[in-house]
Amino acid sequence: MPIELFNINEGYTVFTESDYRTKKHTHYAIEIVCCKEGTFNVTTAVSNHTNITSVIIPSNLPHRFSCLGTTCNLLFLDPLSPLGSHFRKQYRLVSQNDAIANPPGLNRFYKNGNFNISWMKRYREGCTPADLDFRIRNCLQEIDARITDQSIPLSQLSEASFLSESRLSHLFKEQIGISIHQCILWKKILVAVVKAREGYSLTACAHYAGFSDSAHFCKVYARMFGINPFFVLKR
Repeated sequence: MPIELFNINEGYTVFTESDYRTKKHTHYAIEIVCCKEGTFNVTTAVSNHTNITSVIIPSNLPHRFSCLGTTCNLLFLDPLSPLGSHFRKQYRLVSQNDAIANPPGLNRFYKNGNFNISWMKRYREGCTPADLDFRIRNCLQEIDARITDQSIPLSQLSEASFLSESRLSHLFKEQIGISIHQCILWKKILVAVVKAREGYSLTACAHYAGFSDSAHFCKVYARMFGINPFFVLKR
């Protein structure tokens, strides 16, 4: 399952998967899947979408994925990025409690078996990042500044955000959709992936991103993506 495209600053990652299935999992990113050939299946708590060719999975929606006997491209978008904001608004993902199978209009972003990121960026022009409370933005900036630390105490984030710990936790979950701890883990995963693409070992990547060890990193990764990172980060 190689990584085809990865841009942490613009908030998108594209994976290619063949003959593959996951366990039930959930993640912060919006997931968009298009099949290169054949069909695939996605199961949620609400529906069992079978023999589909494309799907949009909203942020934080538990699901299982299977593309046995075929190849799919998976695009992961940070919901707070301009691209993520475009899809959140275009498909009203905030109010969705299920995956959107074969969504209308998605084909224009998928040409010759690949996602056309440049074309997506044209459509997202004028779509600004999510409008967040400045104190939550302060919190996110503090997280980014300390993301390689093994521990990022809530007290430090509270101080940077000018909010009590309880109020910060509540407002963060309300605006971002996940807890502060989940957000930190997601960002650490991305940092580790960057290092893996530079050729570092899984253990070195885990330590650099602030995980206690590679086992901790693998456990978090599997919980978010439903698969062991060895299958994703191998070169």
